[in-house]
Amino acid sequence: NRLRSPSSPPPTMAENGGVGYMFGAPPGNVKDAIDTILVAWKKVDDERVNWSLEKAQLESKVKALQDSIEMHKKVEKELVQKIKFLENSLTKKSSNVLSGQENLRRNGRSIDLKTFRKAKWRTLPTYLPKARMTAESVREIMADLMSSSKDKIILEPSVKKTGIPIAADDTVIQEVDEDDNGTNLDIKIENEVQDPANNKESIKDQGGAVITSGYTKLRELETKSQHKWKGMSHLRSHLDGVRSVSFHPKLPLLVSGAEDGTAKLWDMEKLIKKKKASKKQEPVYTFRGHQGMVTSTAATEKLVVSAGVDGKVFLYGYPTKKQTQYTPYGTMSPFTLNCFEHNEAVWSVCTGGKLVFAACADGSVTAWEANFDAQKKYKSVYAAASSIPTSVTMSPTGSQLYVSHVSGEVIVYDIETAKAVSVLESRSKAHAMQIVSHPFLELAVTANVDGSYQLFDSAAGKCVDMKQNAHTDAVTSVSIDTNGVAMASASHDQSIRVWDLRNLGITIDMDPNQHRKKYDEAIHCVAHHRQSPLLASGGADSVVKVFLGE
Repeated sequence: NRLRSPSSPPPTMAENGGVGYMFGAPPGNVKDAIDTILVAWKKVDDERVNWSLEKAQLESKVKALQDSIEMHKKVEKELVQKIKFLENSLTKKSSNVLSGQENLRRNGRSIDLKTFRKAKWRTLPTYLPKARMTAESVREIMADLMSSSKDKIILEPSVKKTGIPIAADDTVIQEVDEDDNGTNLDIKIENEVQDPANNKESIKDQGGAVITSGYTKLRELETKSQHKWKGMSHLRSHLDGVRSVSFHPKLPLLVSGAEDGTAKLWDMEKLIKKKKASKKQEPVYTFRGHQGMVTSTAATEKLVVSAGVDGKVFLYGYPTKKQTQYTPYGTMSPFTLNCFEHNEAVWSVCTGGKLVFAACADGSVTAWEANFDAQKKYKSVYAAASSIPTSVTMSPTGSQLYVSHVSGEVIVYDIETAKAVSVLESRSKAHAMQIVSHPFLELAVTANVDGSYQLFDSAAGKCVDMKQNAHTDAVTSVSIDTNGVAMASASHDQSIRVWDLRNLGITIDMDPNQHRKKYDEAIHCVAHHRQSPLLASGGADSVVKVFLGE
């Protein structure tokens, strides 16, 4: 039975085992199976080729888009440079014209006002450092400006500015009117002796004596060359955005508060001595206790103060060298000296004498005694008149308290009586993010969300100057150097700029992108050290940057 003739029929399923075809064996012979495999392989290969072609097309499109973006960036950079140069040229031109007009007014000379052309512009959001303008270029601009006059006068900028300073923005020089015949009307300018009673910057006390305002003293300040800041260290220990930085009054110690609910203490002594950045610097100690983000910090010679959205204000003592920097999870710092509780979030704290002041979201500013005694209630309260306070700071004399508000106004309180002395109206009416006081003059500066900052004089009782478009985004923080002239400003546009408060001109425009953005936020805070050449900034990228002055 095993041998069959060629004419015999093929074996049946049962004779071949029967179950082979039932469990997946392909029908037919081996050639049919190979043809089926080749067809399937060809289909897969065609799909692979099509995918490769599509990938190559997409890669070419991406490369073209990247080249287009790079080209647009180059064009944008060139346009920004041109705008900076144009703005600085206009600023220099207006400053020189007005200074020359003032000199002519003092000398009692007659001047045809039509020789001064009309120069009106809006301040642009970017600026050019002063080093770009040379004396020769200024003289050329002035020569072109005075070309309409028969006798060309080159006006040299005065060495010492007097009178009201010239703002760099929205300056208008008006032309003289013409009579019906079209002839110019010449105006004789005579020497005038200014009466202190008519001087807007002079204030009289109760006895009738003339008091020089802080703004007038500021314009007369003469300082040496300012610091050039160099980024030295990046402190990376916080787990979320850094909301506040503050320095010890004397020692090179830095305190930072962040959205991770902690405040950290950093030692900058090695950075000052070696002038060399440390890549992996760890904090000296981490203060814990808040149940939400830390909004504000302050440092005195003996205490560290922190405030948060949980409505608590903690007083900490400085740790010893033997103390470990880590504490068990869920426990407060063993150096916690006291805790002051509020019903709502605390946005800002400051210290003065034996008191701690806190600006709360409930519309009040409270004062607490900075000691170890348990206090269930504040010592005194400074009620806000119209809006919620955003920031609080002490005056240089320590007798007054400056409080900024959401409405932009600044209220000056007397610390002893807890009563409002004056209300300083804002020019921009914009939300004030922070207020800082001048180191030794009765002045205060606010940082506003509209990209401007304002200068307030408590003696004059008003806003004496304002810089519009200081940044392209909200100005979040300002800090005045101990020389009283230089001021650093930080913004959500990722830039830090240094200004001269005497004329509100920019002196240093640091490299952009100082901090990386998180959503729409970039830099939250900036602070100077009182004695050491240190500048610190904290950003939404959870990094604290420290700059060393040269």
